[in-house]
Amino acid sequence: MRQIVSLLVLAITVLAGSIDPNLAVIMASNTDTDLIPVFILAQGQVNQNWVYVSTLGMHREERQQFAVSAMKEIADVGQSDIINYLNTFNSISVGNIQSLWLANAVYCEVTRSVIRSIALRSDVVLVESACDPDGGLIEPVEVRTPNPEERGKGLAWGVAKINADDVWSMGYEGQGIIVAVIDTGVDYEHLDLCDNMWSDTPAGYEYGWDFFNNDSDPMDDYGHGTHCAGSIAGDGSGGTQTGVAPSAQIMALRVNYYGGGEYTWIQAMEFGAEHGAAVLSMSLGTDHGNTTLRTAEENLLTAGVYHSVAASNDGPGAGTIGSSGDSPPPWFHPDQSYHGGQSAVVTVGATDNNDVIASFSSRGPVTWWNDYNDTYPLIDPDISGPGVDIVSTKWTGDSGSGFYTTMSGTSMATPHLAGVAALLLSVNPNLTVSQLDNIIETTSVDLGVSGKDNSYGAGRVDAYQAMSLALTQTGIDNGSSGTNTFTISAISPNPSNGFASFSIYTSVSGLADVSVFDVSGRRVANINSSDIETGANAFNWQIPAEMGSGVYFVRASIHGNVVSSRMTVLR
Repeated sequence: MRQIVSLLVLAITVLAGSIDPNLAVIMASNTDTDLIPVFILAQGQVNQNWVYVSTLGMHREERQQFAVSAMKEIADVGQSDIINYLNTFNSISVGNIQSLWLANAVYCEVTRSVIRSIALRSDVVLVESACDPDGGLIEPVEVRTPNPEERGKGLAWGVAKINADDVWSMGYEGQGIIVAVIDTGVDYEHLDLCDNMWSDTPAGYEYGWDFFNNDSDPMDDYGHGTHCAGSIAGDGSGGTQTGVAPSAQIMALRVNYYGGGEYTWIQAMEFGAEHGAAVLSMSLGTDHGNTTLRTAEENLLTAGVYHSVAASNDGPGAGTIGSSGDSPPPWFHPDQSYHGGQSAVVTVGATDNNDVIASFSSRGPVTWWNDYNDTYPLIDPDISGPGVDIVSTKWTGDSGSGFYTTMSGTSMATPHLAGVAALLLSVNPNLTVSQLDNIIETTSVDLGVSGKDNSYGAGRVDAYQAMSLALTQTGIDNGSSGTNTFTISAISPNPSNGFASFSIYTSVSGLADVSVFDVSGRRVANINSSDIETGANAFNWQIPAEMGSGVYFVRASIHGNVVSSRMTVLR
């Protein structure tokens, strides 16, 4: 049975009662009866080092599922009391409650008084706005019918430019790799895409999911998502080869791509991670520095899911890259002067067929986050790819004839990178997200000023050079070790005051003793003395008031195996 001693694992230390300043401004402009969309970030995040240790010897897919299960466990426990509390209010005060396990956050629409009361809870880290009216789809700067020259090419220029066809000639086309397209949906009936659509028949899923309408039909209704999908895996059946990885599977995840739809973006990330997508491609953005989005991206890195994200189309002004594109990358280029937090996001700028940065392509540096500020800015984008006059698949529900349409934007560059990641994983399926980013950045064609810069990033992606390096990499451990494993994560927050949050993983179930000892070895408290299940077990222990300041050790034992984690209590 699940150990609900109030479980969670905390990686962020923020005092209870924290209301984001942007939300405070929004609250001031609303009435007492207005429902305001918010994210409630709960206490507890999965510990990346603990996941790494607990999954040594697993395949990439096994590690991904382990991390997903651990995050769900943490969210189930960390959000339970919060959701129960929200449900005590009537529909006039609280509506549309959605649990988001990837960020351990709750989305809901609530009044100002509810925001104030929920922020005071000790199991809440932060309450922030979940609605950017200007956020959503990164619209192409141009959409048009392909000209005669473009229609006459059997291979789209962007695919040829990054040498993807040279990778195909070696037998690698992205086979076996699922790429989730988080967008306006995908035309799964398109001639170039219909044979490459993902499905999970036993689970009842076909093609993906529509998080906007909350149904199983992710058909495109706009065209943007179909165009992006075609640059990933369009197989050329209609006459033009548009896909970088023509044997990859496309998982269509339709979201709310209008303003205020960020929670559906996270739901789509969750679906992709849970159902085996190794790569996500997303051409969406918001400009209000969303902590919940960044947390989700950090946890995607822990799950081992690569996330290609568009830089936006706001031109050369510094700091024009929105969230999630403003999240830090999974690997730090040597030119990055300060190493703060990391995430699964690799941000993509757009180049033309002459390898010149597009005038519309957004530029860094990013200075929004505390770990990447004016003193220590984040270089962004991370990489560039073909994004001007890109011919790709056309939504057949659109007016006019033909299988293809031409678009320009960083949205078009993003799926090129996602396709390259799929190619590399078909070359070496156990590459980590950090290794993928390292390989792609270090083998890119350096453009602009030497090194990584805030226009081109590390340079324009080169699939063949990246593949050549990927063939030499070991990747993560292959195959299950078959040994019993028992691990405990770091205590969080540390120093602790009210709660001590941590997770325990065991490969065998049984009676577990989880206790607290002081530095003299004296047992001062018991947290658990009952059976725990195989897998991740999360704990959020309320520290007794009588425990004074000092250094303690949380020690767990099962079947004679003992693990411990140090904890400092400050009163």
